[in-house]
Amino acid sequence: MTALYKALQNHAEQCYYPFHMPGHKCGRLGIFTEILQQDITEIEGFDNLHQPKGILLESQKKCANIFGAEESFFLVNGSTSGILSAVLSACSEGEEIVVARNCHKSVYSALVLSGAKPIYILPETIPQSDFLGSISLKQVQNAITQNTKAVIITSPTYEGITSDIQAISDFVHKKGILLIVDEAHGSHMKFHDFFPKTALEQYADIVIQSLHKTLPCPTQTAVLHIQGNIVNKKRLKQALSMVQTSSPSYIFLSAIDACCDWLQKKGKIAFDDYVKKLEWFYKQSENWENIVLFKKYDFCRDKGKLILQIPQMQMTGIELNDILIKKYHLILEMGYLSYSIAMTSPADTQKGFYMLSNAITQIDNDICTMKPNTILPKIENVLPIIKCLPRESFFAPKKEISFSESAGNVAGEFVIPYPPGIPMIAPGELITEQQIKQINILKKANISFVGCYDNTLNTIQVLTAKGSETI
Repeated sequence: MTALYKALQNHAEQCYYPFHMPGHKCGRLGIFTEILQQDITEIEGFDNLHQPKGILLESQKKCANIFGAEESFFLVNGSTSGILSAVLSACSEGEEIVVARNCHKSVYSALVLSGAKPIYILPETIPQSDFLGSISLKQVQNAITQNTKAVIITSPTYEGITSDIQAISDFVHKKGILLIVDEAHGSHMKFHDFFPKTALEQYADIVIQSLHKTLPCPTQTAVLHIQGNIVNKKRLKQALSMVQTSSPSYIFLSAIDACCDWLQKKGKIAFDDYVKKLEWFYKQSENWENIVLFKKYDFCRDKGKLILQIPQMQMTGIELNDILIKKYHLILEMGYLSYSIAMTSPADTQKGFYMLSNAITQIDNDICTMKPNTILPKIENVLPIIKCLPRESFFAPKKEISFSESAGNVAGEFVIPYPPGIPMIAPGELITEQQIKQINILKKANISFVGCYDNTLNTIQVLTAKGSETI
């Protein structure tokens, strides 16, 4: 039992009457009573997340020690709040930041808020797949200028692809440039050598992790870690206080603390068992003849992400997920055009792995009897043509036009397939015929979109003035 959890439990047992927020009054109406008894506000003895001096400060110090950071900050608004804060701490309006084009939409939101100028780099496309690979040192070297303030990279990606953070951090630090790593999908990697090294272990300056993605912690819980002397700590803390709620959930805070305690006390045994299950599953996949479990990549990959590739488009990843739900009662994380993702964690049981293995084995046997699907064109990833900064576009006058006829206009909003949450079009970018064709491919495959007012994409908001200069 953690110090914070114990303090909350003791407080509940003391039967204080709560003339304070929240309005459920510690569950007195009988709704979610057990949980709500520990849902308090910043009352005496329970510290303040925005100015921690007591129990929360000690919890954050414990977290930093477990993950190998100099300092860690609890996030109750997900990794999004950490990414926003990191970029706001690093860049002012007009300053350059090198951005991997496969970054999560929150990075682009940070560009709007900060006014920073993005210099995009496009990860390599992995052969025979619909997902992107790693960012190379050479790409970073070619992108930075004397005006570059920071570099932000996603590693691991949604598909578990990691980049050589060590090489990149060594290079940028010689130039006094800050390295931010969105490691939302990699909070588990430190705890077994079956997984790649973490960004902290490779000397990234700011690392953001979503504990809820791959560790036993509720949705919306995350942490931001820092190390080194390049981070503007004062500005970072100001940004965190600005973008995080002023009413942080003590249920979330206690859950983060409890997760850290679990990692400290039971993590070694749990991860050893977890890795054995993964190794067993990879061995089973060798018997499949049609569906392929993605294994090999030039650089390191998080093998906790099970990437099920469907060759020759006999079905889409979306259709595979639909079969798994309806016939086998298995819900995967994501289905895309040619692959599906099963996200795993130390909480997965051997029974769960058996169920997935047996289901995929059966589907693999049945594929040859299925009527082939219409072959969908491969999605081509290209760097955008930027006409104005994301912030400038966000606040510029706009008009709504037909999406099919929008080529040649400057986008006034995002077009983001979700999941995985990586923009195909961002505000300030020139809309091209190729993008329209590719987005229509995704629409045909029933991919959902966010970031745009009309999520059917019959229409799109564009700038009233097209602009003539590329920045």
